[in-house]
Amino acid sequence: MLYTLVKLTAKYFLWLLGKPVITGKENIPRTGPVIVVATHTSLLDGFLLAAFWPRRLTFLSAAYLFKMPGVGAFLRATGAIPVQNEGSELAGIRAALRVLQGGGTLALFPEGRVGQTDRLGPFQTGWAYLALKAGAPVLPVVIRGTRRALPVGAVFPRRSKINVQIAAPWAPEKVRRPGQEALAALNTRLVSQMEQMLNEM
Repeated sequence: MLYTLVKLTAKYFLWLLGKPVITGKENIPRTGPVIVVATHTSLLDGFLLAAFWPRRLTFLSAAYLFKMPGVGAFLRATGAIPVQNEGSELAGIRAALRVLQGGGTLALFPEGRVGQTDRLGPFQTGWAYLALKAGAPVLPVVIRGTRRALPVGAVFPRRSKINVQIAAPWAPEKVRRPGQEALAALNTRLVSQMEQMLNEM
């Protein structure tokens, strides 16, 4: 019930800013585990995904975000998993694997922070470890326009044209103990694909 309320509130709020244009919704698997990896240029991105995603999302989020007004309340209400806090990294990975093993949808931003331009920043490899360990499909998502709606440092959002492109999922082969070489290879593949998607938007 709480997640549904948050979803409807986020959807209405984003509609006021300008109804997002979403392409590729047919690529979203309706069942089974999936890892949603999205670009991240605004704190609005999580609200956007939750508002329009047809399945429940469990976010993997930096622990410090839980302390932010509004954002923290949203993360707690959606059952997000905190990571990058001292002593919580392993616990976060285990919790994320449980979501995937239960057939759920895990959402994360591989850049690990909010970017200040539309160019991709360096990707962390946590998503790749989860994908290989669980053998879960990866679903790349590119978001444009949220940075203009709520740039870094801004308090109040403004209307902006927002576009979301969802690519077809692809699934890496399950690996019991993913090594650094395999993680780097997946990172390279994802960065290349998302850069191409950005160039085509």
